[in-house]
Amino acid sequence: MAERLEDFVETPLDIKDLDLILNKGWGIQKEDAALIITDRGDGENCLGPALALEEVKGLKKIGCTCEIYLQEIKTALDKIDIQLLEKIKKLEPGSVVAVSVSNNVGVLPETEGNISFKKFILDRNLNFIYSRDLAQVKKKDWPLFAKAISFDASIHEKRWLDIKAIIDGGKEMVIKTDKGTDLHLDITGRETRLTCGYKNFGGTNLPFGEIFIAPVEDKSTGKVIVDGTSKILSGAVLVKDSFELEFSNGHIINNTSESLASTITHIKDNDQAGSEGIETLAELGIGLNPNAKLIGLMLVDEKTLGTAHVAIGNNTSFGGKNECKYHFDQVFRNPRIWVDGKEIKV
Repeated sequence: MAERLEDFVETPLDIKDLDLILNKGWGIQKEDAALIITDRGDGENCLGPALALEEVKGLKKIGCTCEIYLQEIKTALDKIDIQLLEKIKKLEPGSVVAVSVSNNVGVLPETEGNISFKKFILDRNLNFIYSRDLAQVKKKDWPLFAKAISFDASIHEKRWLDIKAIIDGGKEMVIKTDKGTDLHLDITGRETRLTCGYKNFGGTNLPFGEIFIAPVEDKSTGKVIVDGTSKILSGAVLVKDSFELEFSNGHIINNTSESLASTITHIKDNDQAGSEGIETLAELGIGLNPNAKLIGLMLVDEKTLGTAHVAIGNNTSFGGKNECKYHFDQVFRNPRIWVDGKEIKV
């Protein structure tokens, strides 16, 4: 008897109007083919298949044909299934790839080059919905996760597009906080991506509500005091004691987080080629979702209104040039942001 997603989901996930969110956000249409990648979860930690089940329902409501690929739970260092890669390569452009996994989908084999899974998908002109690390969400926080996804970002599009235009036309961003963050970024010639239900900005993850940019890789200078959420190899963790990341010429020169430093060292020791550029400042993102709260899941925490985040590692899927297999976001609270000397009101 074939396994069903329902077999692994103890409690259904209630996401309002997910079909409309998928339609607005990715332009998914009737008869589009969809490949949904998930796993069985681990006991109560079954948010991965629970979200996948809701995505299947939403996609079928639109009128899509759905195929489910059930993989084993993987870490960020595990290789992706070759069988899965072959399925993806056979998809027609415009098809949907929805990833809802407990930890990670896995990294590409060396034969595919030193690129991220996201870039591998987007280079094939596929609609990409990526939700990972879902086993980290405690059962009590499932409603907060669903609420953040249910947010109708389209009603904010005009205002967010105005913010995008300001950043896209700028040359320098400055980010400061009362706790001591003072970071200067060169954004000359770089363009933001906006997750607001506006399909032209390409593949993204759920929930919506983030604007982000890849700064010029060798120009970032200053420090960030991380006091929100830190992404490390084992997943995202809420920060109890804030730590400092200091950058010069776009690279970390001081890191007071033992866990993040350990993550970087472990990856360098175990994946020398894929870890190249892992200490490069790759992204500055701003949270825009008023329904989101910090829950220890980066998908939600990086979207939370009143936060910003930097990331180290890969940024080639959103306009950068740093080809690294890994990407680690670091969230901090209450940022003030200026573009060419003018403060942005989020």
